[in-house]
Amino acid sequence: MAKILITGNRGFLGTRFQRYHGRDHQIEGVGRADLDILDSDAVKRKIAACGPEIIIHGAAVTATAFCEENPDEARQINVTGALNVAAAARDAGARMVFLSTEQVFNGNDEPGPYSEDHQAVPNTVYGKTKLEAEEQLRETCDNLLILRLTWLFGLPEFREPVNSNVVWDAIRIAVSGKRTKVAVHEYRGVTWVYDLLDRFPALLEMPSGTYHVGSENDLNRYDLFRHVFRELGISHRVEELLVPDHKLYRERPRDIRLDTEKITARGIRFPVSTEAISQCLGAFMTTGMGSSR
Repeated sequence: MAKILITGNRGFLGTRFQRYHGRDHQIEGVGRADLDILDSDAVKRKIAACGPEIIIHGAAVTATAFCEENPDEARQINVTGALNVAAAARDAGARMVFLSTEQVFNGNDEPGPYSEDHQAVPNTVYGKTKLEAEEQLRETCDNLLILRLTWLFGLPEFREPVNSNVVWDAIRIAVSGKRTKVAVHEYRGVTWVYDLLDRFPALLEMPSGTYHVGSENDLNRYDLFRHVFRELGISHRVEELLVPDHKLYRERPRDIRLDTEKITARGIRFPVSTEAISQCLGAFMTTGMGSSR
């Protein structure tokens, strides 16, 4: 049983991580109300008092629009905050696990999927702050895992938040009956949050380094939405509700797919995104929850 401290514990992933692994590990979660990660002394005191073996740093400003409008605040939290946690982890002898993002590749001209060795070229404030944090963290502590995650998806669960994601967004379109444009020039992996949670113990055992994590996918966003509709048994409503958006990203397709061969070679495999979507919806229809566990 590992002793784990997770920051950002009130977010989409953090809440589910605590519940899912709380029976097998000693987990303490902190959110913004519990700990100001910009206060380096407070961070050191908290980590020294908790004595974790592993620190999973999920606290971040992730809303891209907010980051664009508030770049200084985004950098403070996403870079300075992460460095404060990493320095305290180093001093406490704990492993630092930094949750990063596929969006570090948002500005790359060449198409994905991208490997860990590929030069990342972010073109958003969010992506830039996450890449800067990665670079500075490598100089701060040696016992460091950087996990670049694909877009996570899941469904609402009791007292746990749900973010905008491919499955939930498609369901809301179907329920609202509102015709909605969906991009055809956008490609990214989408990962069921419980597929990630299932594999987290194995991920934590990997050697220090940077890893691309999640399900791979070759379909554009529009086709993924069509897949959700098909799994829901409402394919007949695709033309009524889903409008293929051929203008968005037409001049420069958005392709932030990740190559996950590095973790696959270590025996950590994820289902492709369409399979994961089918499993998620199947679990929800069977249990009424977002997980079959």
